[in-house]
Amino acid sequence: MSATTPARAKMGTQRQDRLSRGQARFAFTVLLIINILNYADRYVLSAVLPKIHSDLGLTLPEEGLLGSSFLLVYAIATLPLGVWADRGIRKNIVSLCVGVWSFATLLAGMARNFIQLFVVRSVLGFGEAGYAPASLSLLGDLFPRAQRGRILSYWSMGTLLGAAVGFTMGGLIAERLGWRWAFYVVGIPGLICAFLAWRMIEPRRGAEDEGKEAAADSEVADAESALHGGIGKDFWETLNRLRAIPTYWVLVAALIFSFFTIGGTSYWLPSYIVASFQLNLATAGLLSGIVLVTSGLVGTVVGGWLADFFQKRRPQGRLLVATLGLLAGAPLVLLALFIHMLWLFIVIFILAGIALNFCTGPLNAVLQDIIVPEMRATALGLSLLLAHLLGDAAAPFTIGALAGRIPLGLALTTTAPTSLFIAGLVCLLGLRSVARDMRRMREDMQQT
Repeated sequence: MSATTPARAKMGTQRQDRLSRGQARFAFTVLLIINILNYADRYVLSAVLPKIHSDLGLTLPEEGLLGSSFLLVYAIATLPLGVWADRGIRKNIVSLCVGVWSFATLLAGMARNFIQLFVVRSVLGFGEAGYAPASLSLLGDLFPRAQRGRILSYWSMGTLLGAAVGFTMGGLIAERLGWRWAFYVVGIPGLICAFLAWRMIEPRRGAEDEGKEAAADSEVADAESALHGGIGKDFWETLNRLRAIPTYWVLVAALIFSFFTIGGTSYWLPSYIVASFQLNLATAGLLSGIVLVTSGLVGTVVGGWLADFFQKRRPQGRLLVATLGLLAGAPLVLLALFIHMLWLFIVIFILAGIALNFCTGPLNAVLQDIIVPEMRATALGLSLLLAHLLGDAAAPFTIGALAGRIPLGLALTTTAPTSLFIAGLVCLLGLRSVARDMRRMREDMQQT
């Protein structure tokens, strides 16, 4: 290991070629906890919305705008902050971003009106947008290539755990101590983790890739692109090439409509359960967490397995599984929203969530099947940017605006199943072109 230079030590930028096993595990533990807090901070607002509604006198469109503001800022800020992560000291970027969003979460607990809450939730988007690119890049240099797939899987599990924590703890704390304490409880650990992240040692970029084949060096980059996305060089040239790939735009449209349903239902689910079944926030948050975690785990695992199974038998296999999941999810969501028996609603909604999560992995896999490697970062980054801006960022406000005129249950019934059905129909169009676009991608790779 190389010694840290005095100049770097003064700047708090401890850096080594390779980290010891203990140092790598410490860094991974901190990054995993931060990822859990990332989603806990994001979903705690949904869990306490009914309390905020009565305390601050917010309208439903205003409540929806709180969710959309965060996602809108998050979507726009992700790409430039991702570029910063490629050039700056990553552990310091993680520390700064975690500190920003945790401080914004604490300030949310002190908000006295809609404007104050809107501003701090927007700032939350800046903080969380910068964390994922830097964190994923760090993970690639903390562990050898053979361990990266497992490490990234463990890290990704933090998203579901964090959402469950945000829903469950948010509702429970808000019911017993008040909604402001829910923000304090999830915000303070983030400040502690910001300090721990700053105390991590920065591994040198590519430290775990030296001496390996060039093809192996790109594995973590592919994983980062699949999980997060980014805009690469020669954007306009790449965009012109993407115009000639019809399946790509089919997938982008499907992601937009599916993200709309995911973003809208997850944001408004606790409020809907409280209003429709007359439950307290603690119970509504717990049930929302159960629905999200169960459907996410089962749907992602089973959907990925089915996609690979059918892909071995026909070139449309992955897209076919995503299409069936979307078309099956639409009537299940519609049926669940018409049910007024709590346990049956939960069961049907979990089934709908499982069907919806069938599409997440397969759609991203198809994107990589039809795009040559040198265009993938840009293609994935553009698709996720559009999916966030037009999908889950727009959903909370759109549904809230409708709920200002009609009951929340009817607003969800009008939007969620319709979006899923449209996404499924769009995927049906892609079944006609996906095999041809996959073949063209292989031919392009052979020519280059």
